[in-house]
Amino acid sequence: MSEKEKESILDEVKNNLKYAEDEWKDNYERGIKDKEFVTVKGAQWDKGSVEKRTEEGKPSFEINLLRAYCNQQENTQRQNRPQAKVVPVDNGADPEIAKLLEGLIKDTEEASDFESACDTAVSNAIFSGIGFVRIVTDYVSEDSFNQEPRFMAVHNPQAVYIDPQSKAYDGSDMNWAIVGEWVEKDVITKQYGNDSIADIEMEQYSDWCNDKDNLVRIVEYFKKEEVPDTLWMLTDGTIDFKSKILKDFDAAEEDLRAEGLIENERETTRTAIKWYKVSGNKVLDETEFPGKYIPIVPVYGGVTFIEEERYIFSLIHFAKDPQRLYNYWKSTEAEVLQQTQKYQDKPVVSAEAVAGHEEMWQNPDKFAALYYNQIATDGQPQPVPYRMSPAQPPIAILGAAESSKQSITDILNMHAPMMGGDSQEVSGVAIGMRQRQSETAQFNFQDNTNKMVRQCARILLGLYQALYTVPMMRRIIGVDGEAQTVNLFDKTAEGVIADVTIGRYDVRMDTGPSYNTQREQNFQMIMQLLSMNPQLFAIIGDILLQNSPLLNAKEIAERIKKTMPPNLLGEEGELNSEQAKAQIQQMDQIVQKMTADLEQLQKLVDDKDQDRQLEMVKVQLQAEKDIQVAKINASSRADVQELRGVVELLKQKIDIANAPPQWTQQGEGVENYSPSPTDLPSQPMEYEQPIEPAQDMTSPPSEGFLMSEENAQNLALEPDQFEESAMIENVLPVEQQDGSQF
Repeated sequence: MSEKEKESILDEVKNNLKYAEDEWKDNYERGIKDKEFVTVKGAQWDKGSVEKRTEEGKPSFEINLLRAYCNQQENTQRQNRPQAKVVPVDNGADPEIAKLLEGLIKDTEEASDFESACDTAVSNAIFSGIGFVRIVTDYVSEDSFNQEPRFMAVHNPQAVYIDPQSKAYDGSDMNWAIVGEWVEKDVITKQYGNDSIADIEMEQYSDWCNDKDNLVRIVEYFKKEEVPDTLWMLTDGTIDFKSKILKDFDAAEEDLRAEGLIENERETTRTAIKWYKVSGNKVLDETEFPGKYIPIVPVYGGVTFIEEERYIFSLIHFAKDPQRLYNYWKSTEAEVLQQTQKYQDKPVVSAEAVAGHEEMWQNPDKFAALYYNQIATDGQPQPVPYRMSPAQPPIAILGAAESSKQSITDILNMHAPMMGGDSQEVSGVAIGMRQRQSETAQFNFQDNTNKMVRQCARILLGLYQALYTVPMMRRIIGVDGEAQTVNLFDKTAEGVIADVTIGRYDVRMDTGPSYNTQREQNFQMIMQLLSMNPQLFAIIGDILLQNSPLLNAKEIAERIKKTMPPNLLGEEGELNSEQAKAQIQQMDQIVQKMTADLEQLQKLVDDKDQDRQLEMVKVQLQAEKDIQVAKINASSRADVQELRGVVELLKQKIDIANAPPQWTQQGEGVENYSPSPTDLPSQPMEYEQPIEPAQDMTSPPSEGFLMSEENAQNLALEPDQFEESAMIENVLPVEQQDGSQF
């Protein structure tokens, strides 16, 4: 890079910095004031007002209600962390590679503590209207040439200036960005030389240098450029830019043309992200960041555009005035009580009545009794002395305080049920509806967080395809937190070459409870199912252990699985029609038993809404039984895993949130649950992965088990669709020779 080009970049950085500071100044100042309002003591009062009230002896209380609302919103998002799901978008992409990329994303998140970076950005968005997350690349180790991406938290969002022309909520359309930091002068001098810190143009950019603290402001400058290039298509079908192909082949263009490898070409441009490190007078460093996105991702709070001007707001910005009113009226209430406290319990007596007993009434604690003159000088009786009763604050003051408090709730639309307080709603359904209304009112914060996470995942996809171009060992993490290692560019267990550089992939978002939370809910639901029908333990006992909070639950489940009969694990072949009918009959008996149990529970429930919910559950149970019958009738065979998934279908169909309270009632937390030997049946257990719910269909015709050909639906999967296929033999225990069941 020539000196002239460096000077041009330096001027460009300074001009863009000045432009961004002018554009973002109002929003950043507003955000800082909002954060101080709920964080710094004294920020909820005007400074002059506090001094005046102090001189007058009046209290100035800060009863910070808004802080709780900010914490509620922040913690709600922590409990519902968004998850990035990678999906293939062209023929060159493979679903198995998409799962591998998704595992790489989770590994990057865990290795670089993405949760902390995300929480910092979300907290800044809630408190000040905007936050940022950064993605950087670093070498895997000191003795490696391979790089890997990492997340970096941005604690001071006001030190980041993005392109003011960027309108996308995830910042994907920004053309440049500047990140500032304060560095000791000695560090810069040692690394880049004494001339890196000069006084050139320091007068115009006075905030670039801080002589008092011996600090200098260094900025990182990201710039998106469209670089002219040529798109090549090779004879083997490879399509890529000329610059990259020449680098990968390590050959001259003439050699490739001489061998006839170039089949087609056209002139185009490619997106390049330039990175510069700049001081006040010098470009200190430069490189090219892999990928096509600037690795700085914003997360906004509230955003409103008026023409071309952007306004960003924190969660509590429009509730600051009600908070000030609440502080004022509560302080006034305390002031009134303070004034009346001076006279509380003071005796009221005439001077003539205490004549001769003045010392006694001045120091009443020294005397066992107080005397007064009952008869006045005129012979008339004296009134009996009495003590002043404590005064009560005026009703108007109390009403004004409660009114201002209610105004905060109305503005934020975060009502008592959402904040964990009492409400006027009686039924659980009504409380849940009110909670959802409150969550919807502030859903823009969650949605903006989703956009941020999605953009971060897209940046990572580009980095993986740019950095992971050679064989290497990498760790991937599944949704359950289990880690495994894969060799890139080798065959996976599914027989797919683990090449992340081929194909195009995109990201969709999945927001909800964490995997551990879902596992705990599954455990509770399975326990309820087993209490209703213990016969199900022979089928789902291993799933119960797998979802239990035991530390070694997986190992126990695996050991028990080895003791289970092979036919129950799906290692045998087809069933004949008679066996299939027997299995269907036993499944029908299970469904009937569960339906009867539900009817018993229904008698104990008084809420009409829950009555209707229970009725829906019964219909769903019957539908699931009919679906399994139709599968067997349509193909005369079924997979063991398919039939065993009936239980998982039941679990998915019965919404735990709408189940009767008896189902979900807990004593201790799940994390402290330690089952006793009597809590668990004695049958062996096996873990099974949940299957997708079958599609709804009408019940089979009454003519028999076999459906007519024109009405039959092939709902069962074909044998070649399973890695291991087996029939439904012994999924449910068949009748014993003596005719007994189970």
